Amino acid sequence: MVEGLSAISSIAVISGAFFIVFQLRQNASLIRAANQETRSNTSIALLEKITDESFARRRKAMHDTVKRYAATNWEGFDDSLEDFEARNFAYTYELIGQLTREGLIEISIVRNALQYLVVFDWEAFSPLSRHLMERYGLKVNAWRNFEWLAEDVRGQMKSRETATD
Repeated sequence: MVEGLSAISSIAVISGAFFIVFQLRQNASLIRAANQETRSNTSIALLEKITDESFARRRKAMHDTVKRYAATNWEGFDDSLEDFEARNFAYTYELIGQLTREGLIEISIVRNALQYLVVFDWEAFSPLSRHLMERYGLKVNAWRNFEWLAEDVRGQMKSRETATD
């Protein structure tokens, strides 16, 4: 009788272990699906942001503002509405770069969605970045994720060019 109960309890423990392994696999699968859905939703939100008509207007304003004030050694720029608008525009790319580095947005999606936009926009914004670093005595670029993203995309574009040559 004791041997029978011992055998049944051993079978129950082994069955329980199999059930736990099965549950862990199911939970891991659900977590992967939820993470993929989050990345997809974030990517869609990104695409909506950069295809919105206000993005083009803000982009043009940033390009014009930086070009105009850089030519006058930033006279009258600091703490103006144009200063805050240009920095606000740059934060869009800064956040995209940060989300990409954190793995919330796939780098391939960002590269394909932004392509040359981020490269040209970094080239336009970088004089303002340097000015703000000097103004505030910063040793680290406050828009380092924007810069990283632009350089990453630039590298991807160059590798595409060499692959087609």
